Amino acid sequence: MGSRDTSELVNALRPEIAERLAPEFRDIYNRYQAPRLRCDQVPYEVYKENKSAYLFPTHEVCGPNVEVSSNTIHQVPVSHPSGEVPVQIYVPTPEAVKSGGLATPSGQLPALINFHGGGFVIGDLGSDVALVRQLSQCAGCIVVNADYRTAPEFPHPTSALDAWDILKWVFANAERLGIDASRVAVSGLSAGGCIAAVLSLLARDHEPQLPPLKLQILIVPVCDVRYVPEEGSCSKDVPYESYISNEFAPMLPLSRLVWFYNYWLGKGAEREEKARDFRASPLLAESHANLAPASIRAAEVDPLVSEAQAYHEKLLAAGSQSKIKIYKGQGHTFPHWDGLNSVSKEFLSDCVDDLREAFKL
Repeated sequence: MGSRDTSELVNALRPEIAERLAPEFRDIYNRYQAPRLRCDQVPYEVYKENKSAYLFPTHEVCGPNVEVSSNTIHQVPVSHPSGEVPVQIYVPTPEAVKSGGLATPSGQLPALINFHGGGFVIGDLGSDVALVRQLSQCAGCIVVNADYRTAPEFPHPTSALDAWDILKWVFANAERLGIDASRVAVSGLSAGGCIAAVLSLLARDHEPQLPPLKLQILIVPVCDVRYVPEEGSCSKDVPYESYISNEFAPMLPLSRLVWFYNYWLGKGAEREEKARDFRASPLLAESHANLAPASIRAAEVDPLVSEAQAYHEKLLAAGSQSKIKIYKGQGHTFPHWDGLNSVSKEFLSDCVDDLREAFKL
C-alpha cells in the first residue's frame, strides 16, 4: 500500500510523518484512512447526517469479537442533566474464568470499567467492542463498557459527570452483577483516558468510603487541554513538544483536536475556564497523591504523547504509582488495530498483564 498514488488520497501522510511510522501502521493508514475524509473535516451537522461516511472502519482492522459468556445492556441513571446512559457488561466464559484464576470462592469477579474515546464528541458502545471482549476473555474479568453523553449537545462537564454516576452505580450494584467491589479498575482511550484519570481523582476525594480503585489504564490519554488553540497551530512556546512535532500526525492531527475541543469546551472565556477544570485537564488537580496505580500507554506519533509523559511525571512526583510505555512508530488509534498490526497485539497483551497483576487474589 505504500506505493499508492498520493494524488488519489484526501489525507495523504506528510513525508516527514510517514518516515517516522512503523511500516504496518503506515500501510493500514494508507489503505483505510488516507482515501477518506474524517469527521473533523466537515461541519458537525454534515457528520451527524451520515456518520459512517466519516468514521474510520475499525471493524476491518481490529481483532476478533471473541465469544464471551454473556453481554447485557443496562440503562444507568445520570444526573447532570437528568437522563440515562447505557453500559454493556461483558462476562467471560467459564473456561476463561478458570484460566484467569481471578474468581473469589463465591464466584465473584473483578471488573474493569472502560470508557471509549472520540474527543468527547463522537463514539459510543460500539467503539471498543473487540478490545473489551478480548480484555474480558483474556484476563478473565468482567468488563463494564460504558457510554456517556457527548458534545455539542452535552458539552463539558457532562461526560465526566455521567462517568462518575456510572462508577458509583457499578459499586452500588456490584453484588447482583457478580463483581468483587474490592477489585475494580478503570480504563479509557483518548477522551476515555481523560475520564478514567478524572474518576480516580473523584473517587479519592468525593467517595472515600468506596473501595480504592485497583488500577487506571490510561490509553493515549487527554491530560491537559489548555494549549489546543481554537484555530490554527500552537504557538512555538507551547509546553508540549508533541503538539509541534506531531501537528500533522495520522488519525489525530492537531486540527482534529481543535474541532473536538471547540464543540466540547466552547470558545473564548468559557473555553479558558473549562480548560482549567481538572475534570477536563486532570493534570491540574490540586493533588495527585494516593491515586490508583496508573498504567499509561501512549503512541509515539501522537500530539498527546507529551502530556501523557507529563501526567506520568506528575503522578510519580506526588508519590502515586505510575508506569508509561510509548509504542514506537504508532499513531493515536493503534490500540484498535490488532487484527493487522503486531504492535497493537503487543498493546493488548500488555493490558491483559496489567489487569491480571492488579486483580490477583
